[in-house]
Amino acid sequence: MSHRSVTTRYPLLAAALAVGGFIALGESWCIFDRWRASQEAAVALDKKKAELHAMGGLQPAPTRAVAAAIEADLGRGQRALNAMQTELRGRGPAAERLRTAKIPTARTDAYFDLATFVEKARELAKTQEVELKPEAARLGFALYANEGPETERIAAVFRQRLVAQYLVESLLEAKPRSVLSIHREAPLTNKEKEDREAALVAAAGGTPPPETTLPTAPEGPDYFAIDPRASARVPGYLEATAFKLSFVGQTAVLRVFLNKLASFELPVLVREVEVDPATSAELATESVASNDEPTAAIAPPEPAATSIVLTTGAAPRESKPIVKPAPTASSTAPIVAKPWCRFTVTVEYIEIVPPAGTEAGPDAEPAKPTT
Repeated sequence: MSHRSVTTRYPLLAAALAVGGFIALGESWCIFDRWRASQEAAVALDKKKAELHAMGGLQPAPTRAVAAAIEADLGRGQRALNAMQTELRGRGPAAERLRTAKIPTARTDAYFDLATFVEKARELAKTQEVELKPEAARLGFALYANEGPETERIAAVFRQRLVAQYLVESLLEAKPRSVLSIHREAPLTNKEKEDREAALVAAAGGTPPPETTLPTAPEGPDYFAIDPRASARVPGYLEATAFKLSFVGQTAVLRVFLNKLASFELPVLVREVEVDPATSAELATESVASNDEPTAAIAPPEPAATSIVLTTGAAPRESKPIVKPAPTASSTAPIVAKPWCRFTVTVEYIEIVPPAGTEAGPDAEPAKPTT
């Protein structure tokens, strides 16, 4: 009997057989799919067991108590970071002036801003009876005695002027005998800063940068270059502007000046302090005329001979006897007089580099911490 005849005679049987075949195929596919899923689950289970075994050897153990302690440490670190960023904003009138000052837009405005700063500083020096030597007559901005800075350097020079004002006022408040010189780092344009950062990054990686990418900076009598090894500058994170102030005074002057900087009204870090005996030329008194030309030097008066009390009883080597009054508490001078010294203090003003896409300025906020 042929298949056609069976289908014709027994249609229900044929339909049942067809349905049964389809069911068998479906069950076979389900069995294969479940087998494949079980194999994948077995592989995943083996991976989880390996991870669990590895985590079991971690120190500290990954428990909920440890996670809570880590979160607490993270919170303390975040608060410390916020406190440091707040400190780097500075405080007091100097920080407020730095945040709210408007950058001049024209060279003429920048020139008059520098001239006003120099004039007020000279008046303060006269009030404090501090002599400004010829090299310090323009307070580190002699290059702009007759004209303003270049347009692309106005912002950098203006920011240096704000920091220099704080440093000069702090130094004059300490009342040194004289201010010998004030130098600053050369202000760079945005392109020059990018070249410098590229060179620093390449040098840190041990790869010398091509000569075409080496940073270039203007030259002038106001400028000096700080040793990169002593600088706090970190490309992409911290920007720094260095200043060098040289003055004549006694140790108390240096102490007052450094204590003022340590108050951190502005984020200024002392990088180096040099001390040398002051020479007779540095102790000579000079007056600076209105046209910044020094007049004739006037030698300081000879100090009166101090009375030194000797305990050895040896007579002085003089042909004539010297009659000395009996020493009193007010007339007795110290055996070692306080010397005049030349102090050279190198400082850096620190700034946090703003995140990409934001513009830096006198009123720019520090970078927000990321989590």
